[in-house]
Amino acid sequence: MIKNWMSLLKDDVPITKVVMPGSHNAGSYGMMASGCCQDQNLYEQAISGVRHFCIRLDTVRKKIVMAHGISKGEAFETSLCDLKRALDELDTEFFILDIREYYPQKFGPIKLNYKADAKKVDELLEKYISPSKYALTDFDDISKVTMGDIRKSGKKFLLYNYKAEYKHSVACDYIYPWNKETYSLSAEKFVKEIPKIFDTEHTDGIYWFQTQQTPNPFTEIGMTSPRKLDISLAPHYQKLLDSIRDNPSWLAQANVIGGDFMTTGKKCEAIINLNYDKGNMI
Repeated sequence: MIKNWMSLLKDDVPITKVVMPGSHNAGSYGMMASGCCQDQNLYEQAISGVRHFCIRLDTVRKKIVMAHGISKGEAFETSLCDLKRALDELDTEFFILDIREYYPQKFGPIKLNYKADAKKVDELLEKYISPSKYALTDFDDISKVTMGDIRKSGKKFLLYNYKAEYKHSVACDYIYPWNKETYSLSAEKFVKEIPKIFDTEHTDGIYWFQTQQTPNPFTEIGMTSPRKLDISLAPHYQKLLDSIRDNPSWLAQANVIGGDFMTTGKKCEAIINLNYDKGNMI
């Protein structure tokens, strides 16, 4: 039932209160080790229960591609084919698509900028997933949009972009807290400290709580690959989710819980189960 888990959500649950698995750098499968954060394509991630996709873009030889900084993946068009298959097959589900250019980076004196022409992105989106028909745009306050509203509308996804630079994208209330100090802690310290973000960062909108560590030089974890970090985090992952379950304030805020390698182990299942603790399921 995990592939259709949203069909069990009550009609009156706001989309901002649904606890859903999110995929950090969703299009990074197949990239070199330093950039790879996922093992499977967007369709396979969706079948595993992922409902929030962090998609970052760049252009290589005039073709828009999936990007994780300097690491490049497959053509955006290929990923959209996989996404279309998921949207067609999982007709009871709703997705949040966080799509934009990869953010500018600076390494000492070197500045890197990533580009994906908005007009071309729009053309590809319309060709494959038809946001003119299926994107949710008709709302004033995302916190008031319930699963029942979504089901009645027939919409299949929210196309989020903080600049609303695509034709059917929205810049609704949406946060994804991050700080170098906490996200660079060792696994055992990380799982204790990271949920405390719920005490300091608040929103009535979409809350993307990220559970992957971030390699950084001169920090406790230093420079390493996302996979090595995920392996060291795995034995502690359930403890992190249990701490959210056991804290009423944190559980109330839990919405998108994302991370790396979301199709490994039982991450998605464990995240989805928090909906039972919140009383979201029929």
